[in-house]
Amino acid sequence: MSKVIGHTNGLCPRCLRTIPVTKVVEDDKVYLVKECPEHGPEKVLIWRGEADYLDMDRYAAVHSKPARIAVQEKDNCPQICGLCPDHVQHTCLVVMEVTNGCNLKCPVCFASSNQFYRFNPSLEVIRGMYQTMLDYIEHPIVVQISGGEPTIRDDLPEIVRMGKEMGIDHIELNTNGIRLAEDIGFLRRLKEAGVDELYFSFDGLHGDIYKQTCGRDILAQKLRCIENCAEVGMGITLVCVVSPNINLDRVGEVIEFAKSKVPTIKGVHFQPISYFGRFPISPKDSDRVTIPDLLRAIEDQTKGELRMDNFIPTSCSNVHCDAKSMSVVMEDGSLFPLTSRAFGPPKDTTTVANKTRREIADLWRFIDDSVIFKEEDDGTMNEWGDFVDRAKTHYLTVSAMAFQDAWTSETDRFRNCCIHTVTPDGKLIPFCLFNINSMDGRTLYRHEMWSKFSENR
Repeated sequence: MSKVIGHTNGLCPRCLRTIPVTKVVEDDKVYLVKECPEHGPEKVLIWRGEADYLDMDRYAAVHSKPARIAVQEKDNCPQICGLCPDHVQHTCLVVMEVTNGCNLKCPVCFASSNQFYRFNPSLEVIRGMYQTMLDYIEHPIVVQISGGEPTIRDDLPEIVRMGKEMGIDHIELNTNGIRLAEDIGFLRRLKEAGVDELYFSFDGLHGDIYKQTCGRDILAQKLRCIENCAEVGMGITLVCVVSPNINLDRVGEVIEFAKSKVPTIKGVHFQPISYFGRFPISPKDSDRVTIPDLLRAIEDQTKGELRMDNFIPTSCSNVHCDAKSMSVVMEDGSLFPLTSRAFGPPKDTTTVANKTRREIADLWRFIDDSVIFKEEDDGTMNEWGDFVDRAKTHYLTVSAMAFQDAWTSETDRFRNCCIHTVTPDGKLIPFCLFNINSMDGRTLYRHEMWSKFSENR
């Protein structure tokens, strides 16, 4: 028995045409049901638990539209983007690709090298992408330098330094860590140039995981990179792609490991696998990890140290896109969660988007403003003071983001996106939309960018 709970638009996985989408509930599971007039019906699982799905709506923020738009055409989302007047949320994080080359060939990577073009923009083109951010985004401007694998560029420190000199507030580096494990001098140069933290791919603590996700066992290099970061004082967010058939049963191990490496490791960010690349058949329900699936696994594997209700949406992007928790790592190694759904949504949702950007830029060090403590009569501080002092350095965020693929795509989520990819021609494209491709590999925006600003192989 199906129950309709909403309507939106989405993309046909075969041709990327915009088509109507109906949200339905069956057996307490939320599905998107769509039908392309040319390619027929598709049905995809997006959530487990109707009540939980609907409850997320109370966290939705009052939208904060972009200060400026680059594309004037309306009513054609997501076929025309850049951003357009229909977009309802401003930019919190900008992803800037500086290469599509890589020193790995990971089967699960959505940004794998294109077979026809080599995207290796000049410093002049990169300067232009930085300028687009400065022209269209209010401060603080938070940038993730990405690829491909950015560290294959020897001039990466110069790219970082350029951004900081132009006025970029916070730069994180998306990396697999292979070069940084082998060349600590290069890591030091990146830190000196202005890299604030690493967004570091880390799928688990077993070599067999990497054989499946990266094609070979690179666990030793991953651990060496973390050691090198501790030596030079570089903060890390571990980024774990979660697959139901590879490592969903091992997410608790990643959190336990992260706790042991605080304060070098600042957070763990889980990404339920999305299906990018050439996919000749539609993924089954059993191939999907929904956000509730992941949070339930975290609760089970941490034995309740982190519970499902410790995770709340950021309230900046669409409430069904992400979930986050923040905890203090206590002296005995346990987590003291500071987030809970019991607190309800933020009281002033109009400031959520700006708060999210400040939190990223400050590496979440807003805690001394949100925890209250008092001075005792004898002039000493009570234990809350000690707690806050520890929280300034010994904190751990655990978060998740469910990126959209062609099957799970929703226009409402695109319009609400606050994570944007900057293009060399001066546009900002929602991150998922930029990377989505049809079953045969065609994209709406990525190939267009590569063809304009790339060299033929």
